Amino acid sequence: MRHAIDDPEKPSDSRQTSTGQPASFKKGTTMDIKILQQPDDVTCGPTSLQAVYNHLGYKISLKQLISEIEFLEDGGTLGVFLGIDALKRGFKVTLHSYNLTLLDPTWSTLSMPELKAKLELLHKAKHAPKLRKAIEAYIRFIDLGGTVAFSDLRAAMFEKYFKKGVPVLCGLSATYLYRSMREFTGADDKSVFDDIHGEPMGHFVVVYGIDDKKQFMVADPDGTNPLHKTPYYKVDKFRLLHSILLGVMTYDGNVLVIENKK
Repeated sequence: MRHAIDDPEKPSDSRQTSTGQPASFKKGTTMDIKILQQPDDVTCGPTSLQAVYNHLGYKISLKQLISEIEFLEDGGTLGVFLGIDALKRGFKVTLHSYNLTLLDPTWSTLSMPELKAKLELLHKAKHAPKLRKAIEAYIRFIDLGGTVAFSDLRAAMFEKYFKKGVPVLCGLSATYLYRSMREFTGADDKSVFDDIHGEPMGHFVVVYGIDDKKQFMVADPDGTNPLHKTPYYKVDKFRLLHSILLGVMTYDGNVLVIENKK
């Protein structure tokens, strides 16, 4: 979702906070991330994914990546679709999901084959088209070698990846993160803010570090976002974590970790 600027292929090199002051980092818990501006309001997922690929040394144009990512009929994509793309390109992929519509908490100890069997039963029992498509994607994700994790959502989980030089891609609630008006996608895939007719809106961002005050460093594909109006900013730890959990309202609510295979 969100709004485009003039040159979507030009990444920002700014690493300042919303106050204009240089960001302060804990040693070993940040990295250099360059993110492009998403071309329209429904391509935040591929744009965030391209930033992660670029950091990992995998070069692909945003235009090509957008053409190869699976999208939903009503616009946007799912974290599991992004994970499937990464698996097809040979990466190790872990999806930390908090979507209780898809995943029952009692499945947390299951192996991936056992989880797949549960998802197949769930697919037979559910009839909502969007839910069925998401279930099918999770099954494909597992078939391709992906890992679905039921980890508690803590800052320590992020720090573990940051110390390895691995950024994380988060599917979250933009409405909560930005404290913005609810919205709907109108003509030309543009967001229309409307507190009465709008709905909570999902979004993807890359989180790439944490500072000494436990504020997360965010690379946002929407450089015009209403929170800071810049692609790089700090956000309170709890604000981000709560945004991820509330992402379940829009089939987000996940943390996607993509790593090079050793």
